[in-house]
Amino acid sequence: MPTPNLVAFVAGARSTYLEQVRQIAPPVLIRREAELARLAEFCTTSDEVTNRRYLWWRAPAWTGKSALLSSFVLDPPPEIRVVSFFVTARYVGNSDRAAFVEIVTEQLAELLGESVPPFQDPGRRERQWFRFFADAAAHCEARGLRLILVVDGLDEDRGVIGPGARSIAGLLPTNPPCGARVVVAGRPNPPIPSDVPAGHPLRDPAIILALDRSNHATTIRADMQADLERLRNGSLLERDLLGLVTAAGGGLSGRDLQELSTDPDVTEWDIDQLLSTVAGRSFASRAPRWNDRPRVYLLGHEELQQDAIRAYGPRRLVCYRDRLHTWADAYRQQLWPPYTPEYLLRGYYRLLLATGDLARAVAHATDLARHDRMLDLTGGDAGALAEITDAQNAILAGTAPDLSAMARLAVHRQRINDRNSHIPTRLPAVWARLGHATRGEQLARSITDSDCQSRALANVAGALAQADQHARAERIARGIVNPDHQADALAKVAAALAQAGKHTHAAQIATDAEQVAYAITNADRQAWALADVAAALAQAGKHAHAAQIATDAEQVARTIVNPQIQAWVLTDVAGALAQAGERTQAAQVVRTIIGSDYQAQALVDVASALVQVGEYTHAEQIARTITSPRYLVF
Repeated sequence: MPTPNLVAFVAGARSTYLEQVRQIAPPVLIRREAELARLAEFCTTSDEVTNRRYLWWRAPAWTGKSALLSSFVLDPPPEIRVVSFFVTARYVGNSDRAAFVEIVTEQLAELLGESVPPFQDPGRRERQWFRFFADAAAHCEARGLRLILVVDGLDEDRGVIGPGARSIAGLLPTNPPCGARVVVAGRPNPPIPSDVPAGHPLRDPAIILALDRSNHATTIRADMQADLERLRNGSLLERDLLGLVTAAGGGLSGRDLQELSTDPDVTEWDIDQLLSTVAGRSFASRAPRWNDRPRVYLLGHEELQQDAIRAYGPRRLVCYRDRLHTWADAYRQQLWPPYTPEYLLRGYYRLLLATGDLARAVAHATDLARHDRMLDLTGGDAGALAEITDAQNAILAGTAPDLSAMARLAVHRQRINDRNSHIPTRLPAVWARLGHATRGEQLARSITDSDCQSRALANVAGALAQADQHARAERIARGIVNPDHQADALAKVAAALAQAGKHTHAAQIATDAEQVAYAITNADRQAWALADVAAALAQAGKHAHAAQIATDAEQVARTIVNPQIQAWVLTDVAGALAQAGERTQAAQVVRTIIGSDYQAQALVDVASALVQVGEYTHAEQIARTITSPRYLVF
């Protein structure tokens, strides 16, 4: 494969999903060097050597498939980029086609530096998945890299149950584009889903590799299953802990389990101690979504989740879910106070949808107080709007859609939209500057007007770039749809990188911003964008290129009818020319600006630009020519 252009590429998909993969991966992968080498060989071998696009690790349960693939996803060869999905019922909402589309598309979008369009119906989401996969594969190929899709647990797909069901396997491309390849894993049974077309690589036995059972995995299985049996037949507290985590689908903290316990004397400390000792080896823990919340527990293996479901049976699990409903109702009656458990604001809603409890799901998706609490925690209404969309899609999927519930959801969506239509576009950037980057980004994405949202995201990207969060700023900037604001955001990121001494990366981003700027049709905005790009290129040391862009910006600015806007744009053009070393041309531009105050402002900008590049003598000479009283303090 060609040498990858790593400097020009946003390295890998840093989706939050990787944090979940880390919970699946073992601390150390034992005696799987040969299998890792086989994976690396499959992913990196050139197309001229092999025409295989699929590799299928097939083995019974407890063989170590997830351990192998999660370890590979977290540490892949440098010449590939990996996106992944691990089908599991241990995490609520992670075991069907909809979850696959959502989670993998998010990773692909981040790899591309784009944003996923929100609030779409399932059909459009699936079409977007194919588009993002093709774009990401082409993006990687253009940089000498290869895109790899890893899907573990195809046999655990809940979407293949029932008539007319649609599987994750049915979404996997028959012919992955631009050299992309697919690695899957699963048990020999059940058979390949019926919606996988004839001729699909999954139906080719030649792609299958048998994974030998790991002795280490066998030992872990024995220990975990012994723990599971001990808990299921243990004390009332132990039986309750296992039953509640199983019924909830994971995501309950020690504090949550203490509140749900029927033992009034049990403490959070007691529960954490129990689940961190030998008796709790069948449990795993993961970090919360929000930093101020405690860690949460889930069962340590997909098979344990299924074993526990079978062991308790549907009637007992209903009893445990009734406890969850009563617990949720208590917090709802308190109007969702600040100490509301994270599970009730995230995982519980997914449980309601997964169990078909649409009445409760609609009640939660139209609860303004609950969504106010989510807004307070996340800084935006993106999660609330996504819940409304999911509830609407679930209702429409039924045989007799509840029009009354659809109307309630539509009214609540409009209420959320209304409160987001008045957010000042500079406010999200203020939150970002105060160190609340996630809150700032989420608040910007909650703005319903597309132009205002793009402007707010550009401001957030600029604020993060100035705070040295360059990778996040670049991701946000590249995801802005509006070209006017995308060019502005990319130019801000490039300028910040140049100021940090990362000139090569800054020049590459500024060049990308240039391409976006030339696509802008409005003369005012194009001239402004080109001037900003020129300034960024100058700061990155690309003076000749910067002078050329600034000259183009000046020509476009001359077509602007509004004299005030033209003066402002020419002021930026003059500053960019000065930074590019074109002092004579900069002075000529200033002299053509109509209005003494506008000229004075332009001289201030030119002098400031010269100071930035260390030309203090010339800056002083220009400053002394300013006669306007408003600018003498300069």
